[in-house]
Amino acid sequence: MWALYLLLAAVATAITWAAFARVDQVSRMQGRVVPEAREQVIASLESGLLAEMLVVEGQEVAVGQELMRLDPTRVEAQQNEGSLRRLALKAAVARLKAEAYGGRPEWPAEVKAAPELAAAELQTYESRMHVLDEAVVALDRSVGLLGRELKVAQDLSTRGLMSEVEVMRLNRQVNDLRQQRQERVSRFRQDASQELARQQNELAALDEQQVVRKDAMARTVLRSPVHGLVKNIRNNTVGGVVAGGSPVMEIVPIGPNVLVEARLPPSEVGFIGVGQRAVVKLAGYDFNIHGGLEGHVELISADTLGDNEKTSATGDARYYRVLIRTDKNTLRRAGEPLPVLPGMAANVEVKTGERTVLSFILRPLLKSNEALKER
Repeated sequence: MWALYLLLAAVATAITWAAFARVDQVSRMQGRVVPEAREQVIASLESGLLAEMLVVEGQEVAVGQELMRLDPTRVEAQQNEGSLRRLALKAAVARLKAEAYGGRPEWPAEVKAAPELAAAELQTYESRMHVLDEAVVALDRSVGLLGRELKVAQDLSTRGLMSEVEVMRLNRQVNDLRQQRQERVSRFRQDASQELARQQNELAALDEQQVVRKDAMARTVLRSPVHGLVKNIRNNTVGGVVAGGSPVMEIVPIGPNVLVEARLPPSEVGFIGVGQRAVVKLAGYDFNIHGGLEGHVELISADTLGDNEKTSATGDARYYRVLIRTDKNTLRRAGEPLPVLPGMAANVEVKTGERTVLSFILRPLLKSNEALKER
């Protein structure tokens, strides 16, 4: 008798527990990890020779990290040639300013740092100024001589010993020499001004070219635009030709979260909504050991999509596309991060509600009861 009472008590306790104990209801989906952003195609703007490949397939790279280097010899030569020409133009401009406006040349700091160049331009300046000074001195000497001759002629003319015509001729010669002197100096300044303008224009054009060459020099090193994984390296041969504009590799972006694309059966769509919490179990890592990634439903497609291969095989392969964004992007083992890579298979569980253990047990009986009522 006591055994019967104990059995009834145990059954009553079990039924009571089953009536109040609650378990989670989940919808399960199959999916895969997808890149958070589009793959970045890495290409060189200009053609060149591969000098060094700095990454390998599958390597994780940071933003701005060097990926590969092209041979900079040609660009360096052009840049160095331009730098030397620019320095020479700077020195010439300083000299021509002194010739055009007067005074001594005032050398820029970079010209002072090249004393041989400054000395050569100073020698040119002094040589040209010496030629001008000699011409001016010769004209001044001629003006002085004619001036004295004119003064004597004027004295003789006042005494009637020389005609006014001769005085006028000498006066005209003096004026002509003075005008020649002025024209000689003006022509020297004008020629210097014209040459100065030409050199300044060339310097401005060269500065623009140097900006382009500097940019081309920087582009001999290809860097990653995003944090991601290296994929599909096309050319690993050092010394091989890298064609301008042709892809050399791709970078699959890695964000602070993991994005999982899953397929939701149409029968489950009524229980899933944006914002619901989800657990992502990665096929590559044992859930019982490493756990999963918690996240939330970010997107549900507006309509069903179809898988052509499965549709032809089974006749029913419609699904809703669901995106789940996780709260973090790695799992851990003994404190070390386990990478989560695009393309990894995943199982997704989305909590849709709760129900009692009793309702779970009685569900098959209720379904059988409904089946008995069918015609």
